[in-house]
This record gives sequence, structure tokens and C-alpha cells, in this order.
Amino acid sequence: MNTLLLTCLGFTTISFIQFSLFGTALPIIVLDLGIGYDLVGILMALWTLISVVVALIFAKYLDSINIFWLAILELAILSISSLLTAFSYDLAMLNLARILLSFSMPFIWPICAKIVSMYVTSRRYGYSTAIYNIGSVIGLALTYIIIALVDNNWRTSMIISGVIGLTYIPIMFSMWRFITKGMKTYVILKDENRYRFNNLFELNKNFTLLGILLFFAFFFALYTWGFIVNWLSTFLIYELKFSYRYVALYMILIAIVASFLEITAGKYSDSIGGLEGKIRILYIGLIPSAILLLLSTILSDTLARMISITFSIAIYRIATPSFWSIVNEVIPVKYIGKFSAIYTLAGPLAGITSSILNGYIVALTNSIKYGVILASTSAFISIMIYTVARRFYINTVINYKSKPEILP
Repeated sequence: MNTLLLTCLGFTTISFIQFSLFGTALPIIVLDLGIGYDLVGILMALWTLISVVVALIFAKYLDSINIFWLAILELAILSISSLLTAFSYDLAMLNLARILLSFSMPFIWPICAKIVSMYVTSRRYGYSTAIYNIGSVIGLALTYIIIALVDNNWRTSMIISGVIGLTYIPIMFSMWRFITKGMKTYVILKDENRYRFNNLFELNKNFTLLGILLFFAFFFALYTWGFIVNWLSTFLIYELKFSYRYVALYMILIAIVASFLEITAGKYSDSIGGLEGKIRILYIGLIPSAILLLLSTILSDTLARMISITFSIAIYRIATPSFWSIVNEVIPVKYIGKFSAIYTLAGPLAGITSSILNGYIVALTNSIKYGVILASTSAFISIMIYTVARRFYINTVINYKSKPEILP
């Protein structure tokens, strides 16, 4: 199972490099192409909107197709998009390349969530989710490292990320083919002998309301992370005047600490069990992270602001295993793909909102400070909605017993 999870980690890491490299290189791209931050914000929002439409159209197919072949197709599209972005010298070509990326991004995390539901026991949902989920922070750190190694050449960086993705495809295919051959019988036995469904998953008003609550809680949590992914480099490079080489070292430290915290949080969540364990690490991660992010706008010393942001990002990762393990906890396996494809729309929608608002903020104020405040506020809102969702689930939805029960 660990080999399967590590293969998923490679998949999410490389996918996130392709996705976040544009945001990391944004200060350089803006200068090179001679476009404004307000226009870039609008374009990024439009690209993300396409992801929303694609997810809505293809969500119904996620539970009926081979999930591993879909992962290979996704990574191929991402890699080709990166290569096309590298050779974009005008807005038309750039739009074409980033629109292609929009067709694949909505399904990366639902693919991994589906794999976890198929091959991992519910007692290890938190840990398993943490393993593949740290790919986002590792991938983000690697984008700064790649740019620093090629002397801030964003085009070369895009080519490197595309080649890495295409190279990993046959490795990923071989690993998954080998692993799933040995686990197929186990999965069938697990479904037939260890679990019993008391009744079918009912798409009634209670489950719909729970889904809406989880969606908006996820949206506001991801708004904060979307700011970090797409606008952190603008804050560190454009506003605080750090170099990419300096920030790369800083991101390596964040990736190491954040990965450790996330995996530890996943294990801690599993030790508590159920929805309660997942909600608890949300509190531990999001509340301090929001406070530290807000603090970075108040401090006057540049180094102190850097330290505050560092701890904010690292502590935020404590909460992230719960974003997807909650889905594994309350949604039956046969519906994970469809629900996840809708649930994951919170990411693109948060990206649209973040792109438009922060692009406008930078163009209007020549500072990203107010964007940081907005990202901090969003994390607080997320916690409040998750609290309401927890109470609703305990009082209402849990009575349906739609999740499988372990037989004695």
C-alpha cells in the first residue's frame, strides 16, 4: 500500500509543479510579456472557469472509467500544456496553453481520493490522504527551486516541468500496473466480506445540504491556499524584494516542515477516528495559520514578516489531510468519483475569486497587503462553516448510516 501511496505522491507533486509554476514565475512573466497584473488576474480567472465547466461535464464518468488510465491522460495533458506555455510569445498562444491545462486540473485530487477509497482501509484515511496531499507543498517548493536553478528563466522552467511530467508517465504506469495486480483480490474481498451497506446513499435534502456546507468550507480554505500558490511569489519577490534563490531555500524548509506536520496530523486524525479526528486537525491547522498570516501584514520588519508567513504556510498544512479524508469518511466508495469532481470545483472557483480580487488589489494599491488580509479572513470563515457541517452531520446525516459498517 505504501508503494501505491508514494506513486500517488509523485503524481500529485509533478502535477502541482505544472499547475503552480505559472504563479511562481508570475513577476517574471508579467515583465517579459509586458502585461499588467489586473489583466493577468482576469486571464487566470477565465482559465480556472474553464476547469469548472470541464469538471461539471465529465464528473459523471469518474466512477465508470479506469482511474489509472485517467491519471496518465491527465499528466500527459499537463505536461504538454507546460511545453506549449514555454513557447508562448503572445497572449493568444499563452491562452491556448493554459486552457489546455484547465482541462486536466480538476481531476488530480479526485483521482487520488478514489484510489484511496478503493485500496485503503478507513482506519488509515487521514495518513493516506496526507501522503499524496503533501505533493502540493512539495511541488510548490520545487517550482521556486527550478526557477532559481535556471537563473530566473521562466521558459526553461516550463520546459523542464513538462519533460519531468512526460518522463514520469511510464514510471507511474508500470508501478500502478504492478501494484494493482497484487491488490485486486484483496479489494473484492474487503468489499464483500468486511463491509455491509445498511441502505443506499440517499440524495435527499440532508445530504445535499451537507455537501453544500463542505463545498463552501473547502472553498474558503482553498482561497487561502490559492493565494499562497498564485500570489506568494508576488508578495515575496515584488513587495519584499527577495531573490528567487533566497526564496527557494525558504521553500525547501517549508516543504520539509509542512510535510512532516501534515503526515503527523494525518496519523493523529486516524488515532482519534471518524469525523471528529478530521475536524480536530482542521482547527489545529487553520486557526493559527490565519492568525500568523494576518500578523505578517502588521509587522514592520521584513524578516519578521517572512518568518510569520513561513509558520503560517507550514501550520496550514496540518489541516489539509482533512480536506479530502472528510470525503472518504462520509461518502460511500461508489459515489466518491462523482462527488469529488463536484467538491473539487471549490478549488477552481477559489482560484477565480483569488485571481480577480488580488489582481485588482495589486493594480489598484501597488501592494498585495490587503490580499493577505483577505486570505486570512477566508481561513477563519472556513473554520466556522466546517463547525456547522460537523454539527449538522452528527445531528442529522449520521442517522442514515449510509457509510459501510465493519462486521464483527
